[in-house]
Amino acid sequence: MLQQLGHVKQHSLRGAQQAFPSDAPARRRASVVAVRASVTPTEPAPQAAQQQPPAVMLDDSRTQAFMNWARGPASIRFAGVKPSTFAGIRGLAASGDIANDALIVEVPRRSAVVLAPKQRNSCPGMVNDEWWKAAPWFAKMGAMLLWHKRQGAQSPLAPWIAQLPADAGVPLTWSDKQLAALQYPYLVAQVKEQQREWAALYDTLRGSGMAAGAPPPSREEFWWAMSVVRSRTFSGPYIGSTLSDRLRLAGLVAALVVGNTALGLADPAKTLSAAIAVFLFNVLYEVILSRSLKQYAICPLIDLFNHTSAAQSEVSYNYFGDSYSVVASRDFKKGEQVFITYGAQSNDSLMQYYGFAEPDNPQDTYVIADMARWVEGFRPAAPARLQALAASSLGAACLRNVAVQRAGFPAEALQALRFLLASDAEAAAGVSAFSKAGSADAEAQLAEALACVVTAELAAAPSSLQEDLAQQASGSGGKKGGAGSASAVEAMALSFRIEKKKVLSAVLKNMGG
Repeated sequence: MLQQLGHVKQHSLRGAQQAFPSDAPARRRASVVAVRASVTPTEPAPQAAQQQPPAVMLDDSRTQAFMNWARGPASIRFAGVKPSTFAGIRGLAASGDIANDALIVEVPRRSAVVLAPKQRNSCPGMVNDEWWKAAPWFAKMGAMLLWHKRQGAQSPLAPWIAQLPADAGVPLTWSDKQLAALQYPYLVAQVKEQQREWAALYDTLRGSGMAAGAPPPSREEFWWAMSVVRSRTFSGPYIGSTLSDRLRLAGLVAALVVGNTALGLADPAKTLSAAIAVFLFNVLYEVILSRSLKQYAICPLIDLFNHTSAAQSEVSYNYFGDSYSVVASRDFKKGEQVFITYGAQSNDSLMQYYGFAEPDNPQDTYVIADMARWVEGFRPAAPARLQALAASSLGAACLRNVAVQRAGFPAEALQALRFLLASDAEAAAGVSAFSKAGSADAEAQLAEALACVVTAELAAAPSSLQEDLAQQASGSGGKKGGAGSASAVEAMALSFRIEKKKVLSAVLKNMGG
């Protein structure tokens, strides 16, 4: 299956069909501290799931031109879905009832933007070969989008390019004040690093990457293209040859066998054995390639599907048809939004690359950027103890960027805290001796420290969860506006920080507080 690229939009492909693994870094499984904490949880009781907003079918001229292109020159097969908005957010609505296992969309490879390993410069009139070879995959695909955009009506993808949003609505373009409204130091740092990386990529492109005589894009154009790529690309193992390619190879081999045998140029048995060996070598070679090399694809129309963790529908590569497809994983009623899954992604990557936070995301985490400072506030550790932790296999980094799940803290962080909180006599056994739970008193002390860490992190935020929820309920967290408008950004930041505080509140609740 294909995987949607969030951390590094990636959905997943299914079927007879090649699976595309996730690029998102794996999260360590959290270990639960099963003792009571002397803190009252701040997360409100869960509310009933809200109904999806009604679909408003898009019928503007650009959407009409895009859909006519999809049905015609692009040869995209689709049934029962139409571009729509849901409370201002674009997606795909069921234009009729859709049955489980029904094919919803199928896009031929030729109608997608695809980047294969070692692919030659796909826009030679715009960027030079040196830049192309050195650029990361998303910069290459961004250049491909800009190349198509510069072709205007001459591009075979022109109707699709024309209906892409002008603003990807992601934090990359936010001001410092807007980023601060996230109230989440970890993501702010990630976005700042992304801004530095993309600024350097643009400077390189403008300084030495353009083809002779080609005017460079503006920084805003370049960042727009890469934002579109990062929010709409799927990745998966590279399949070097399509079925038609292999059939041609088989036909060529068969013709050589028949020709050599008819002309008496070789022994028939040996010729047949050699032919089979050549064919199998090519097949096995590509199987090995698919395990180590990756391709990237943006599929028109499929790129309009929105994400929910509850969905099971994925994007699949159909080897026999050389196409990308989505099959319904359940029944959909007319007017209902049709979702797929982008894979197991936290709200960190969903916000950074797609510009939204999923309510009650089961994959969500809260990354405490500097856990050691809260531990020091609870009980300062002797310098020698900190040095011993730094010199151990865990290292001091185990208390930096600690990804906390609703179930609790990572095992490495728990081990480090047990060591730091232990008596000198107990600590003499070394860090490795604290990988498992200790005595009831020791675990109670650990739970108290963890509760202090969580409450300190919550208290450091400028607003509480209850205040944010009240602001959201009052509607003052942002009014209608475009994806990049100040009101829309305010609403996005508010919804994001609510979800983050809900994770920490759930940690306290699950600890028995």
